[in-house]
Amino acid sequence: MMGTYGFFKYKLVIEFLIVFFILSIGLIIFTNRRFKEYKEDLDEWMDLDHKLLQYEKKFENIVYNVPGIAIYAVDKDHSVTYWNRASEKMYGYKNSKAMGRKIEELIVPSSTFVKFKKNIDRFYESNIEIKPGEIEYLHKNKSQLNVLTSFHKHENIFGKQELYNLSVDMTELKRIKKELRKSNTRLHTLARTDSLTQLPNRRAILEKIEYEKLKFQRSKEVFTIAMIDLDNFKNINDKYGHECGDFVLKQISDLMVDLVRKQDAVGRYGGEEFVLLLPQTDAKGALHVTKLILQQIAKFPITFKDKEISLTATIGVCDYTNEEVSINDLIKQADKAMYKGKSQGKNKVVIAT
Repeated sequence: MMGTYGFFKYKLVIEFLIVFFILSIGLIIFTNRRFKEYKEDLDEWMDLDHKLLQYEKKFENIVYNVPGIAIYAVDKDHSVTYWNRASEKMYGYKNSKAMGRKIEELIVPSSTFVKFKKNIDRFYESNIEIKPGEIEYLHKNKSQLNVLTSFHKHENIFGKQELYNLSVDMTELKRIKKELRKSNTRLHTLARTDSLTQLPNRRAILEKIEYEKLKFQRSKEVFTIAMIDLDNFKNINDKYGHECGDFVLKQISDLMVDLVRKQDAVGRYGGEEFVLLLPQTDAKGALHVTKLILQQIAKFPITFKDKEISLTATIGVCDYTNEEVSINDLIKQADKAMYKGKSQGKNKVVIAT
């Protein structure tokens, strides 16, 4: 009986070992299969992590080296935590010299120091938006920079808030714009100025007359124009040359400007012919100044290369009293009066009738 029992017990042990062996083999196969699957997943994850790290480095490199856009970041204490290459170029401080320093000490002018600090503190304490706009910063050499700037709040990987600033230097653009405005002003002036006499040219003087016409339509303020022509001027050019003629024109122009009021205007109409505009003056009132001009021209000493030159002028006067009359017709009437004076012996003033 003991033999039978012992055999049975031995058989159970054998069966148990067989089952254990089979289960072990199965577990090894299963574990190996799962290990391969996990390894494939791990390899894929590590590959993705590597690619992500490369992408982050590439992106960081792009941001750090982006030209023309200065990017800096400050923490809640206003200490610099980021400073890209464009910031180095724009503000003059190397990355190693800027990191950890208070931003106000680096680039903020003393005139806006307090306001700047207060705005950053307010931005950290609340979610108010700092709108993009222009601001003045300082270069390391203390020169002023006009920049277009924008602030953005960002949470870093450690969960701490950082304030990022993106700025574009507008100083050169502003300088170019200023120069452009000056150039446009000069061009505007040149387009309306006679190059020889520096008087308003025909276009400019006609614009001034047109303006007086508009004033007349509103307030009925009478104004007068006078057409002034230098007598026998061709003889001066023929006898002494055009250089002398130009000199005479400049001298007579300066003389007339000195004789009229500040609100009056003298313009060169063409050749040796000039236009005098007298606001708030009728034809009779214009007689005084036009006769004075004739007298001064007749006795004005003009010397060109040791040559004494004398000349006279004839003037036609016409006032504007009817808004139905065009500026062109007004000039024609004054011109007609002036030629009437020429036919009567020159060196006189004639009022249009």
